[in-house]
Amino acid sequence: MTDDGGTVYEGTLRRGGRITVTESRVLLDRPDDESVTVPLSGIVDVTLQDIDWFLVVMSVGLVGFGIASVGRSLPLAAGFAVAGLASTALTYRKRGALRISVAGETRPLRCFPTDSTACYDALESVLGEG
Repeated sequence: MTDDGGTVYEGTLRRGGRITVTESRVLLDRPDDESVTVPLSGIVDVTLQDIDWFLVVMSVGLVGFGIASVGRSLPLAAGFAVAGLASTALTYRKRGALRISVAGETRPLRCFPTDSTACYDALESVLGEG
């Protein structure tokens, strides 16, 4: 790694890999995907996606509807319950997503830092200085 004037934040990603925020760039080192380096000057926006409570409530509602429907049709009730549980698991897994919009790119970079709030705060503090 080159000398970037100091590391502001360094942490792990939930799905493996590391994220490093320095005073001049962001480095995403993902073992199952291509590593990416983005200069801070190229970052347009940073957002932190918390858990989507609407989807959690809807998923739990699906499970409840499945349980309530057991008397009418066991296969259909099981289908609703499984769909609700799968939706809850996917929603929970996507919590704390850090989205980094980069100039010239159509899709933002998405990563899942272990401590997403600290990573977001570090990025905001560095971007606010520039």
